[in-house]
Amino acid sequence: MQEFQPLNQVRALAGDTSGVSFFASQVVSLLADRSAKSVVEPRETLVTGLMTASLSGTKAAFAELLTEVKRARISLAALADVYIPIAARRMGQAWHDDEMSWIDVTIGVGRMQSLLREIGTAWVADQAGDTGHGTVMLIVPDREQHTLGPMVATGQMRRYGVSVCLRIAPSFNELRSLMAARHFDGVMISVATKEKLESVTKTVQFLKTIMDKPTPIVVGGAVMSKVEDPASCTGADFSSNDIGAALEVMGLKFDAFCVLKRA
Repeated sequence: MQEFQPLNQVRALAGDTSGVSFFASQVVSLLADRSAKSVVEPRETLVTGLMTASLSGTKAAFAELLTEVKRARISLAALADVYIPIAARRMGQAWHDDEMSWIDVTIGVGRMQSLLREIGTAWVADQAGDTGHGTVMLIVPDREQHTLGPMVATGQMRRYGVSVCLRIAPSFNELRSLMAARHFDGVMISVATKEKLESVTKTVQFLKTIMDKPTPIVVGGAVMSKVEDPASCTGADFSSNDIGAALEVMGLKFDAFCVLKRA
């Protein structure tokens, strides 16, 4: 694995998002009305095209990707839930195998995160007031390298009318204020590494002491592949990377959740 580069250097190289904005504006109108359809095997040309465009960041690269998206006839949900996570994992593995630099991976994944934010405007649960489909707080611990996974989860929940309060590295005072001001049906905590479990345990303990009534706390994220049962390690009520299962634990179950397993 190659060494990390200074953060200011990464920001300077990642500054141009014109290609991302162009692609998002085109792809939302193209795919928003398509229903999700089953994908047995993601198209390799689309995965590699997404990686290439994200590394380049240019309108020309994203225009080529748009052509491939049109050809593949995928849904907007598939782009967000399947292809972007696969491309990000490929980049991470390439860095691990010394085939890609850390700075390239950070810039590429950062552009994918920007893309998720922009296409997420098509899912407006949080702009519609009380949707009646529940409210969830999603917490990302301090100093996580990337937040793409939580952003994918946020998009999934908002598509099904669940209002999501996403907080990155919140202080205990912020959590106390949020819990006092808003009603949450559940709390999700996205954890990437085993090293974060100690701080997550403290967060879980704190949340349980300030809750007016028992509220399910679910732990998920990349740590699920590294720890057998994160829930028992942290004191959470449940651990899973299945959004449908997590929301069901919170009492939020919809027939539409079956769509989450399709792309």
